[in-house]
Amino acid sequence: MTRPRYTGHVMPRHYRRLWPVAPASPAPLLLPALLVVPLLFVLTVACLAEPARVTIDPALTRGPAGAPVTIVEFGDFQCPLCKRTQPVLDQLLKEYRGKVRLVFKNFPLASHPGARPAAEAARCAAARGVFWEYHDLLYLPGTDFSREALIGYAGRLALNREAFAACLDARQFRDEIDADVREGRALGIPGTPTFLINGKPLVGALPIEAFREAIAEALQSGGK
Repeated sequence: MTRPRYTGHVMPRHYRRLWPVAPASPAPLLLPALLVVPLLFVLTVACLAEPARVTIDPALTRGPAGAPVTIVEFGDFQCPLCKRTQPVLDQLLKEYRGKVRLVFKNFPLASHPGARPAAEAARCAAARGVFWEYHDLLYLPGTDFSREALIGYAGRLALNREAFAACLDARQFRDEIDADVREGRALGIPGTPTFLINGKPLVGALPIEAFREAIAEALQSGGK
């Protein structure tokens, strides 16, 4: 059948059925959709006239307080991408020894039921001077987030199990976790892991080169 030549008249209904228009592929819309939340976060942080304050607990920091570059991490102990990023952060602290300070902020996600108890347990460990040791145990492969396991990790660090269990059961540091979450929400943190490098946001488990670039930029600007 010869396809009808356009004459300027309305095409009869039966011709439109003979040559249906293929539906547009949704694929081109997929990538922008995935980028919307991180992009909105970057724009929010960049455009705030008075950025939300980020409080820093010295017990949850690595590196000198006077370091010219501060990396603030909003993390979740049950987040696979957070776990993947830990070797990158360790390497950065070695490469930029004395120039970088790492600050941890708890941002447990509702989709990770073990994240909140782990965050509160880590704060109990921080009160006993071993936050980072406990932090590192929580990011080991096969971590168990049950109450018994969280108390067991304290025992591995030679902490008093009974006192640690009492701290955990009383939810002694619930308010501190809530405060971290409020700060993250005020900044528009889209998920975990999210990093602020002297205020510049990086979202996700990015390659180490992305962090090196941001650190170099911060150092070139005088650590401001």
